[in-house]
Amino acid sequence: MSSYVRTIRKYMRQQPSPTWTELPLAGERLSEIILFGHGKDADVMVELLDGRQFVLGLGGTLRVHGCPGLETEVTRWDDRSLAIRYFGQNLKVAAVRLGVPDQADAEKLAAEVQEWLATNGVDDLLWGVSIEIEVVPILEAAD
Repeated sequence: MSSYVRTIRKYMRQQPSPTWTELPLAGERLSEIILFGHGKDADVMVELLDGRQFVLGLGGTLRVHGCPGLETEVTRWDDRSLAIRYFGQNLKVAAVRLGVPDQADAEKLAAEVQEWLATNGVDDLLWGVSIEIEVVPILEAAD
C-alpha cells in the first residue's frame, strides 16, 4: 500500500505558477503565521506584533520562505485538521504575495484587497488564493 505522501508528490510538483500581487506589509514586525484547516477548508493568518491579524482563505499553495530563527510547529487538531505555526523572535515580513486565481477578476480582487487592508484585516478576505510569505530577521544596529 502506498502512503498518501507518495501518491500526492507528483500532483504537488505539477502546480502551475500563479500571477502574484503584492500586499504592502513589508517591514512589519511578525508575531506568527498560522495555517489551520484541512484539504477542503484552510485559512492562513498573518499576525503582526502590533496585534493586527490578516486572515486569508487558502485556495492553492502556501509558501513560507524562512530564515534563521523562524520555527515551525505542526499540531494535529482533530480527525481531519492540522494547525501549522511559523513563529520566532525578532522577525519581520519581507513580502506577502497573493496568487491571483486563474478565473478571477483581477480588478475586483485588487479592489477588495485594498478595502480589506484599509480596515487592517478586521474581516477575513473572502477569496481563496495562493500565498507566498517571506520572513527575515530584524538586524539590531551595532553600537
